[in-house]
Amino acid sequence: MSLRTGLLLSREAARWGLRFHGRHAGMIVGLSMIPTVQRFVAVAWGDDLPAAAGVAGELLTGAVRVLLIFLICRLAFVRDPEVAGLGERWRRVAWFVDHRRGDFLIQFAVLGTAFALFDLVPNLAIQTLAPEGAREWVTAVVVAIKNPTVIAFTFVWMAGVARRMMLAAPEPAGAR
Repeated sequence: MSLRTGLLLSREAARWGLRFHGRHAGMIVGLSMIPTVQRFVAVAWGDDLPAAAGVAGELLTGAVRVLLIFLICRLAFVRDPEVAGLGERWRRVAWFVDHRRGDFLIQFAVLGTAFALFDLVPNLAIQTLAPEGAREWVTAVVVAIKNPTVIAFTFVWMAGVARRMMLAAPEPAGAR
């Protein structure tokens, strides 16, 4: 367990995630378009919308994201032959967390770095570089771009981390 092995876990999960995202781009981008449109409308015209429309939009976005995570997990853990045949997959994840805790915790540092790079930096750039009258529109466009790319890929990447943890852990005693 070291910084190097934790970063390797992130890299392998990201590589798998890019391949997965490419294979399932239609589903991922298609479902992500619902939150994309909702977020764009909320940011661009949110003050002019009835409160009920805002709440309904947020509920729809949340439901679609839960569905997307469910489908990603189903494809990544149940339908993928490399991990579908593993005995007690979630027990393997628990073993990994218990025995390679440092590698596991490094994933949060990598995720935090990605958050800073892809969320905080663009927001700061908008606030400092976009003219005041254009900030809402620029923010709406950036949010629309992030939904099918950064946000969806984060879900896939985290599934990739769990997948790599499953593959790295030994078969639990008494499994199968």
